[in-house]
Amino acid sequence: MAERSTTLQAFLDSMHRAIRSRTQPNDPAALAADRIFSTLERQGPSAPQPPDQVPACRHLEQALAAAKQAGRPDTEHAGALAALAPQLAWYLRPGSDSADPQFATGHANATIIGKNGLEECPKVRIGVSLLAPDVSYPDHRHPPEEVYVPLSPGAWRQEDGPWREPGLDGVVYNPPNILHAMRASSVPLLATWCLWGD
Repeated sequence: MAERSTTLQAFLDSMHRAIRSRTQPNDPAALAADRIFSTLERQGPSAPQPPDQVPACRHLEQALAAAKQAGRPDTEHAGALAALAPQLAWYLRPGSDSADPQFATGHANATIIGKNGLEECPKVRIGVSLLAPDVSYPDHRHPPEEVYVPLSPGAWRQEDGPWREPGLDGVVYNPPNILHAMRASSVPLLATWCLWGD
């Protein structure tokens, strides 16, 4: 098995630190992160995908540049993501080509760990999502619990609750199977995410 690249390891370490620095030890997001990153201490099979982009990736450079500005809490994590970005295969949410045309051209996702990512792991998925300004990612749900690390302004909603902005020093925790959505403000929304569970 090939050794995990230093670029990927730096990204994973920075993401774990970002979540831990933004949460309390017994917070559900912190506990999920601990499960995820302890699992990733054992490297999975390497599965690099050919790098690819979709239309919304035109906003990636702007979002990364803003996230890497000095003095922000996410500078290290944003820098680690920027270093990894050229290796990523970006894709659209399945079925989005028949949805709202603004959403179809205004969002992008990339898997870093998990199926179709740079490394496979049956219990963990880690990735990144990008939304163009004023674009919403529609309501969806999935069995695994999820933690988002926002790298730019944006809002999240769960079930029928209000939209809330976690801020650049916050996280978003989605329990298993909860209905949730996110939306960008007047600037691109960039967030990394990790999911735990089958």
